Amino acid sequence: MKAKDMRTFIIILFFIFLWQNGVAQSIVVDEYIHYGSFGIRTPLMNDPVDLNKKPFDFKSLMNQSLPVAVYAGKGEIVKTDNEGRITIRSSDESHRIGLLTFYMDAPVYCTPELQFEGLPEVAELYLNGKIQALQKGSAKLTLEPIRHELVIKYIAEPCKAYTIRTTIQDSVGLSPQATTNPSKRYSIYEVVNGRRIQSARISPDGKYYFVRYYHVFPDGKREEYAELIEAKSHKQVRTKNTSLKWMPASNLLYYVEEGAKGIDLITVDPATWQERTVASGLPTKSFTLSPTEDFIIYSKTDNGSAEKNAVKQVLHPDDRSRGWRNRSFLYKYDLQTGVIERLTFGRTSTSLQDISPDGRYLLFSSWNSDYTETPFICSTFCLFDLQKMKADTLLYNDRHVSRMAFSPDGKKLSVLASADAFDGLGRNLPDGQIINSYDKQLYLYDIATGQAEALTKEFDPSVKSVAWNRYDNLLYMTAEEGDKVLLYTIHPEKKQITPIKTTEEMVSEISFSSNSPDLIYYGVGLSNTQRLYSLDLKKRQEKLLHDVSAEILENVRLGEAGDWSFISSRGDSIPGRYYLPVDFDATKKYPMITYYYGGTNPTTRRLEGHYAPHVFAGMSFVVYVVQPRGSTGYGQELSARHVNDWGKKNADEIIEGVLKFCEEHPFVDKTKLGCVGASYGGFMTMYLQTVTDIFAAAVSHAGISNISAYWGEGLSGHSYSAIASAGNYPWNAEELYAGQSPLYRADKINTPLLLLHGTADTNVPTGQSYEMFMALKMLGKETALVVVDGENHGITNHANRIRWSQTMYAWFNKWLKDRPEWWEALYPEKDL
Repeated sequence: MKAKDMRTFIIILFFIFLWQNGVAQSIVVDEYIHYGSFGIRTPLMNDPVDLNKKPFDFKSLMNQSLPVAVYAGKGEIVKTDNEGRITIRSSDESHRIGLLTFYMDAPVYCTPELQFEGLPEVAELYLNGKIQALQKGSAKLTLEPIRHELVIKYIAEPCKAYTIRTTIQDSVGLSPQATTNPSKRYSIYEVVNGRRIQSARISPDGKYYFVRYYHVFPDGKREEYAELIEAKSHKQVRTKNTSLKWMPASNLLYYVEEGAKGIDLITVDPATWQERTVASGLPTKSFTLSPTEDFIIYSKTDNGSAEKNAVKQVLHPDDRSRGWRNRSFLYKYDLQTGVIERLTFGRTSTSLQDISPDGRYLLFSSWNSDYTETPFICSTFCLFDLQKMKADTLLYNDRHVSRMAFSPDGKKLSVLASADAFDGLGRNLPDGQIINSYDKQLYLYDIATGQAEALTKEFDPSVKSVAWNRYDNLLYMTAEEGDKVLLYTIHPEKKQITPIKTTEEMVSEISFSSNSPDLIYYGVGLSNTQRLYSLDLKKRQEKLLHDVSAEILENVRLGEAGDWSFISSRGDSIPGRYYLPVDFDATKKYPMITYYYGGTNPTTRRLEGHYAPHVFAGMSFVVYVVQPRGSTGYGQELSARHVNDWGKKNADEIIEGVLKFCEEHPFVDKTKLGCVGASYGGFMTMYLQTVTDIFAAAVSHAGISNISAYWGEGLSGHSYSAIASAGNYPWNAEELYAGQSPLYRADKINTPLLLLHGTADTNVPTGQSYEMFMALKMLGKETALVVVDGENHGITNHANRIRWSQTMYAWFNKWLKDRPEWWEALYPEKDL
């Protein structure tokens, strides 16, 4: 190459570099929020030095006066002059302290430098409440792509003026403009921090609500408390006693604590907060109080034989589970006499299902596992007469029933089970299809006749929870209707199902009064977190009690979100959702992330979560959530498609949906597509990369790479496979267990694949990611494996979850935005 051509080539490369990385820029902060200044005085000097013989240092007042966390962002907006300067004067003879605040909304991960002119000698810089090193009037910052709060805390000397100028220097032109607008994009910190509702319960008479909360602070500390709310006046009383519960009938709260004579049961009058000890010497703190309030039922464990040697025989596939050899049995404790009765005995654990309204009968179950048929768990349900100490078996070795509960008159039972229960009474499937047992149905069982009726056979939503209401004798249930969880009533005689209109699309929990037409519930939605409501069941009128969402989302900007579906090549309507970036511009091109599960449950319309779409949208990604057929909530036939598929149909529908979404939305950059999934969704991520190259980056968390290894090693592997692979095993379905396993197709993967896993995952063992990582490394493919020490199937530790989330975000920024800086900062290259 000639010298002239070489120079031209170098110049072209230089401009390409500038185009890819931005251009160096210098931004002058043109306005601040000024709080202060306030006069501060030195303390009275009893002595010239302190205990350590040091004289008083005026700089120490910085730490003792005007806390930044409380007062940052308060005050009035002060604009600079034409040169970007503001003047602070201390006109009197005292020192004065103040705060200067501004915000920076980083578009991507960046490392700008702040340079200050004219600061007082005593000054500190805070970034998001944390003090930063300030050397010779400058500070190097590290900003992830969220809104950041910058605070200059200063002490002005008496009778002195300061002319301050702040400049943001950035070599690659990525830094955001400074602003005094507190508006911010949704981020991981809104997901994990703040106040949330744990539970909400209404008193039997409907006059009070008892709501339990927890609050997570930015440092990860967690506080729990509760509020008692009077229904009419909305008067609130806060308490640290979060263990309070409502008595079944007497409109009193109760709790237990250690007393002088053992464990005491103490009631609390909600009107006066007067306490009364009603029983002492209870055998346990964990129990179920009878509806008649005169006895409790509790469980006690008998320990099985423990292996004392390092070499141990495994007696059963479940013997690897902690406590499997132990058995639990039922006991009754009479609150008036203190007499304890053991109710069940034997080799099989028993657990309480319900207590009849008159307190005479118990409904209990026992279970064992039988691997000769699927499902593997066999349950026996018994009706126990406490007066006669006699039990009648209602169902023996049943493989389909999950829960039973008494009707208000004690004559019937509500039964939550799969469609195969009661000899397939609830089946609504074409011949030849295998039921998806995760799709739950509701039945009514008559105790006297032993006959069952299917209540939801023609009802497509999958039942999640059900409870009897003593006030109106109706059944109330929450059910998955597509990607929503909604509230319904069922009339047990008319078999009539009626939806109850609620504001929230995801009803989390309901509680109703037994003596009034009142119900309370809380829920979330597509673009909001928790809100608590009361609901008059007669008038069908809803009243907002507490908008937790408004607190969490204060000053938060969310992009547009909505529904989008398409008709697949098989003729099915495939539902889904979209999320657009904040400040969306349809004339621009955006990278897109596709999120899915693909397993037995839909990806619901929940704002928060480990893969919250609005967080990705807040980082200028378009997000497409696709709902391939096979999940519950859409009817038995569609949920049954999950059985024995393991990725085939789901992958086709996901790929088809992504391509059609891109075709209909030209603002998506088809060369910058990413995908993410967890658990079965993690399996789908890996499998997708073996059948398509449309994605430029992929993330699999706790994914299954080797189906047969998961079947044998995961604690839930065999039980999940009993439904997902019903009737098929590694020895009779090689094409499913090997042919559908991503590990056996690893050579077809060309997409940069990030594997994430907790080291203590008992559901999908960590080895599933290690196997795929090993394969891709040997094949020379682009991959990374990040494990989170001590975490199980989900990442729950506050600090771990933030770092784990940042890892995922950085991977997508690297491959979908050509911005590797964040990834390289988190995981710098090591020469080992």
